[in-house]
Amino acid sequence: MLSRVTESLFWMSRYFERAENTARFLDVNFNLLLDLNSIAPVDHPNYWKPLIMVMSEPDHFGSLYPEYDAHSVTDYLVFNRSNTSSILSSISMARENARSVIESISSEMWEQLNNLYHFLNNASPELVHSDPYTFYKEIKKASHLFQGITDNTLSHNEGWDFVQIGKYLERADNSARLIDVKYHMLTHGDEHHAEIVRNSIDIIQWMAVLKSCSALEAFRKIYLSKITPDNILGFLILDRTFPRSIAYSICAAQEALWTISGSSQHRYANEVDRLIGRMEAEMSYTTVDEILRKGVHRFLEEVKQGVVKVGEQLHLLYFAYHTPKIEPDDVSEALPFTGISGGRANWSQSQQQQ
Repeated sequence: MLSRVTESLFWMSRYFERAENTARFLDVNFNLLLDLNSIAPVDHPNYWKPLIMVMSEPDHFGSLYPEYDAHSVTDYLVFNRSNTSSILSSISMARENARSVIESISSEMWEQLNNLYHFLNNASPELVHSDPYTFYKEIKKASHLFQGITDNTLSHNEGWDFVQIGKYLERADNSARLIDVKYHMLTHGDEHHAEIVRNSIDIIQWMAVLKSCSALEAFRKIYLSKITPDNILGFLILDRTFPRSIAYSICAAQEALWTISGSSQHRYANEVDRLIGRMEAEMSYTTVDEILRKGVHRFLEEVKQGVVKVGEQLHLLYFAYHTPKIEPDDVSEALPFTGISGGRANWSQSQQQQ
């Protein structure tokens, strides 16, 4: 399969996953404020700033909007095209990548992606603010449909494996960002006393963290009513059966990568397989106590940096174009595929906004 095709499939999947995560975070935040409205003031910027810290760059937001509130944060994360992580930007980029390889995806996949794209272009900020539940539900439903259609209409070959890699790397990165920001805020910066849930407001906000990962029901089946920070950390980071935990996402990405290369548990074929294997092994053998001793922020920073390094090596190994050595010295090296909207040569932060 051409590297140009696999790259576009990878980023199509990753952008779609990013859009769904953003929609889920915003939806949960709106519902959180409804739950807190009767017991606490909810007009404080601290209820909106974490969304920007998780999904985008606070400095860029600050250059465009005077304050953190429902209207500015929603506009930035949903409609602002200068924010490459906004829902509209993500779906637009997913659509452009799909369009560039339309012969390699199913017509049902294209139809579903195109429908969501036009739905977003016809939406307005007034619609979101008047009925946020319906708006975000439509995006999440569209994402779930797209994933189901992809699994059932796309051949499970190398292209499908790259779709899985994009989805699960993005999911691991988003979960790490969410847990990092929310954990620090809800423990008030004191990780040594993180086992204490201070009051009903804290309980509601910890439940919101679980809901942001669609994890509340699955969590309760294991821990019943024991909503403690340690239990939540163990579930969202280390649980190997929940599809949105970091450990599950890393394991799923590893499986897809090893399927492509033929690597195994005791033999890796390339650098990207070695890196993802090391991350999976750490997830397998670490404990919540060890994470707390190291520091939650430090541990999650290592996870995020690990995802970036895996992505960089993935780009170099599978996506970047290289000049054959038999060519004359005066022939310049072929440029990597720049993808839709340009700049794909560099994996890291510049245009992909990891």
